[in-house]
Amino acid sequence: MTSGGDTATAVVVIGGGPAGAATALALARRQVPVLVVEQTDGGGNPIGESLAPSATPLLHRLGLHDALLASGPRPCHGNRSRWGGDGGLAERDFLREPYGPGWHLDRPAFNAALLAAAAAGGADCRRQARFRRAERRDGRWHLLVEEPAGPHSIQADLVVDASGRSAVFARQRGARQRMLDRLVAVVAFLEPGAGLGSAPMPVSTTLIEAAEEGWWYSAPLPNGCLATAFFSDPDLLAHRRPWHPSGWHTLLACSPQTLARVRDHGFRLAAPPRFAAAASTLLEPGWGEGWVSVGDAAATYDPLSSHGIGSALAAGQRVAAAAEAWLGGEEGTLLEFAAGLETGYASYLQMKRAYYADEGRWPEAPFWRRRRGEPAAEAERRV
Repeated sequence: MTSGGDTATAVVVIGGGPAGAATALALARRQVPVLVVEQTDGGGNPIGESLAPSATPLLHRLGLHDALLASGPRPCHGNRSRWGGDGGLAERDFLREPYGPGWHLDRPAFNAALLAAAAAGGADCRRQARFRRAERRDGRWHLLVEEPAGPHSIQADLVVDASGRSAVFARQRGARQRMLDRLVAVVAFLEPGAGLGSAPMPVSTTLIEAAEEGWWYSAPLPNGCLATAFFSDPDLLAHRRPWHPSGWHTLLACSPQTLARVRDHGFRLAAPPRFAAAASTLLEPGWGEGWVSVGDAAATYDPLSSHGIGSALAAGQRVAAAAEAWLGGEEGTLLEFAAGLETGYASYLQMKRAYYADEGRWPEAPFWRRRRGEPAAEAERRV
């Protein structure tokens, strides 16, 4: 409905990724009017990612398993890792998993399928729309949004910031992200080559491999390409110049398992590598008068921890319940949601340190020394 030329709704969700789409779908199913502002066509430009078999019951519970299948995922039959110990290769196959295999995702297609599910469930999804600013008047938010047809004003009682690491709404409210490390990813997508060594990959597994200056992630994509990411700190990567193919190949040469995966199957760079943020961050504050953050806007996690899509979907469900209760007059529910997230984040930080402590082959290397012994207070900064 409209009021004074404005669109009026109960909740505006800024961002239509997994957390935003799950929030919108859950609200729509609760008969709460909700509008999503998504700046892309719905797919975004995320890195390739995998879902563990344990995500399958969650997707069924959320009614999103059909959306997963509609995105054309590739079965993931296990995980392989070269991490810690004597550097041997450890394998975990999913053959005996009660929920079947995991999934390698076409992330843009998966994101688009989630947002389409939210729209089918009753959410008003505005694609290619960009949030500009907001002000609170008379107990309501008045948001200015740029849409393809021009600027548009939206009124809402509550705003959920699901805009990812940018946290665009929360930052305008004065919130800042506490940055707990400096991790970045050098992301590269590889396409199958022709000629010697270009046999198709016979298995579909995720591979994690530690190296002196960081660690590699690689996973096949549904289109036959290979997604790779090397995680390290910016200052340690500067001399490597991994944004150039020659520097990237020099990094690759130091990691035998990842190198073998690339070489033996004839993969080659489809485009120059690019950087992506991967630092652990916590938004402070994560909520305020008439707004709350969720997903990467609220907190980001080291990719090693597997706090990925499943966590974002579950958080969307929880924040939707908190939002419905808040709209019904239970004023403490947003604070309770944010406090629960902070408590969980403290546990995550302990788990993160334990994961990195398992790798001890390079005790004096700066990357590993920082994660083994650097006091959190020295690493923190707000951005």
